[in-house]
Amino acid sequence: MQEIFQKSAKPERVAELRRAGVLSAASFDDYSSLRAFLPAESLQPLISHYWVVRWAIPEGVTYRPTEVLASPMVNIFFMPDEAFLYGLTTQTFEYEARGDGVMAGVTFQPGGFFPYWRKPMIGLPRHKTALDLVFPDATRAFSQALLKQSDEAIAAGIEALIAKHRITVGPNLGTIAAIIRAVSLETRLRSARAVSKHFGIATRTLQHLFQREVGVSLKWVIMRARLLEAIDEAYRHPKPDWVRIAVDLGYSSQAHFIADFRRATGRSPAAFHKAGEGRMVSAASAS
Repeated sequence: MQEIFQKSAKPERVAELRRAGVLSAASFDDYSSLRAFLPAESLQPLISHYWVVRWAIPEGVTYRPTEVLASPMVNIFFMPDEAFLYGLTTQTFEYEARGDGVMAGVTFQPGGFFPYWRKPMIGLPRHKTALDLVFPDATRAFSQALLKQSDEAIAAGIEALIAKHRITVGPNLGTIAAIIRAVSLETRLRSARAVSKHFGIATRTLQHLFQREVGVSLKWVIMRARLLEAIDEAYRHPKPDWVRIAVDLGYSSQAHFIADFRRATGRSPAAFHKAGEGRMVSAASAS
């Protein structure tokens, strides 16, 4: 099982986590251990990586380690008391950690869960769904036994579970991956129309493709990329110039930028920056 990364306090690692949507990247590394493993070559078009997170939180403290800006990638989770699929959401995903713990899971490629779901992804529930509805062997007992093993054995056990399902890779996965990569890297791709022109694919076709096989609109994917750029830029400066950032990202209206930012993170840009990275609160005050 090939490991592809571990946690690191290096600035480039923090920036990498932010670009992936982990908004509290620095404090995440303070309290958690994250390891990720590459799947077998035959599964790489469908699966990005397997991951294992372990944490050790001081007694009497609840740590809300991260707010993850939702991505167009389905995750499945293995916890000590359950195994579940967490559907795509355009809202921030949060969780709490106390004491010592471990969880593991799978991050699918954009569109990679579609062959397993076998229905339009736009209909995937936007909340927790029992994993055994898709993978019958993914029971509570399986999850409990899985998490008692080493990180490498956990990743191998997850892959064995996934590999039981014989899946044919669809013809659109490469196109979806190329579009998402281009939107993330090409600053000029700021609209569905621009993406359509760049790839020579009709806008309506792209909209249908993303709703059916990814589960979110192409417009939302573009907006997420823009907001992650804004967040990364803001962390580079003690007093971010939000007006300039909005203009640089192609927003014609500051109000539109603020509305998108608040919808994705739950806060205005100024409030988000003021709140800082990560939140740690006493157990007595935890909500």
